[in-house]
Amino acid sequence: MKTLRYILWSICAVVLSSCGNDWLDLKPSTAIETDGSLTELRDFEFVLNGAYNSMQSANYYGASLICYGDLAGDDMKSYKSTSYYVNYYTFKYNKTNGPSEFWGMYYGVGKNLNILLRDIEKIDLVPDRVITTPKMERLTEQEYYNDLKGEALAIRAMLLFDMTRLYGYPYTKDNGASLAVPIIDKVVDDKDVKPTRNTTAECYKAVLDDLTQAIPMLRPVKKEGKINKWAAMALLSRVYLYMAKNEEALATAAEAIKGAEKTGYRLWTNDEYAKIWATPFNSELLFEIVNLTSDSPGKSSIGYLSNRYNLIATNKFWKKHLKNMPNDVRRQMVSTASGSKPFCMKYPAQGDKSYEDANIPVLRLSELYLNAAEAAVKVNQKDKARKYLAPIYARTGESLGEVADDDITLDMVLEQRRIEFWGEGQRFFDLMRNNKRVERTDYLSDVPEEARSFDWNYYKIVLPVPKHEMEYNENMVQNPGYELH
Repeated sequence: MKTLRYILWSICAVVLSSCGNDWLDLKPSTAIETDGSLTELRDFEFVLNGAYNSMQSANYYGASLICYGDLAGDDMKSYKSTSYYVNYYTFKYNKTNGPSEFWGMYYGVGKNLNILLRDIEKIDLVPDRVITTPKMERLTEQEYYNDLKGEALAIRAMLLFDMTRLYGYPYTKDNGASLAVPIIDKVVDDKDVKPTRNTTAECYKAVLDDLTQAIPMLRPVKKEGKINKWAAMALLSRVYLYMAKNEEALATAAEAIKGAEKTGYRLWTNDEYAKIWATPFNSELLFEIVNLTSDSPGKSSIGYLSNRYNLIATNKFWKKHLKNMPNDVRRQMVSTASGSKPFCMKYPAQGDKSYEDANIPVLRLSELYLNAAEAAVKVNQKDKARKYLAPIYARTGESLGEVADDDITLDMVLEQRRIEFWGEGQRFFDLMRNNKRVERTDYLSDVPEEARSFDWNYYKIVLPVPKHEMEYNENMVQNPGYELH
């Protein structure tokens, strides 16, 4: 029964999150069940499935995180002042009404993962015994154990990484000195625990520790809807980029590209680019969130919000980067139908599902190429920058052949990133970690002046600690700037 309670909690988190944020006020975000234990490897997979299901939530990858990463930047805008997540776009929030959905998701899913990681250490393995998993795979107990633990560590790392970039200033701004979020990496039995915030540097170290432990444990095979070795390495290369550990980012991305392509992954061709988004688990998707018609966020999902014009391309992005580049295959991912708004078409109907139930790409092989290219430019290895940028640049319909190595710049790589990942929630973070300005030239009238042009010195580039957490926990401190607003 105790095991079942953990599984039910994960399911409830998804259901409740679709109804708004009121559920966060029911009790402190650190106060959930922690007693009991899991005793069989299959128990751990069920709890792990609960974590993946929670990632579908509209309060996480189901919508909120992607919308924030795009609307806070310069290539997407809210269609009108009543659109979903318009506050991400206008920055019209303060310490009392700031977004709280991320905070609750982090603590809820993270604490269940900590229970899993605690109890899996108590399992007595017969390492060479072959068992059949719930997915009918024949694995040794050791392989199954390693995979489950590796996935749990990778998800925990992703949760903390996302929270750190939401609540902590870019690592490159102050070498990680700013406060981010509390690191919750152990099961806390005391329901009255009141943690303090860790620094961004401490959070990134914890992320790296989890990922470097997870990667050797994860199997290098395709796993539909779950994190494998190459997906974890893609995330690790991204984390290294955020920390300006460019040599490590390059080495990790290069190794992952080689391994993933040997496993059967490949970049999409130009001919298939526009249509392949409707095909789940295709050749370039290292990790995607799986939505079913029975458990997706529905009308709160990124698929629904995109197709219903809640967020659309800015004129600057559309006209400068795609409209005048008719041979770029990626322009087909911006709706140009007569009379329609320029919305993102990366979340189409898949099979017999509606677009509101579309799977959500999180880590793609193309990101590994662009991570490697960016890191190579920053360490002045222009030959490698060319090698990894060229296949992505080819999506413009042109070639890098006439471009000299010395002319391959960071701005060129970032331009390809902004086009490649438009609508996938990366633009704002890419600008901030590289100390680039957000310049908005076409915006709704209710966007305040301070949110029309800003850089990483604008206090609202990080979110305020939620009011509920500040009131409950006297050890919690607010992010600078929000105290007076």
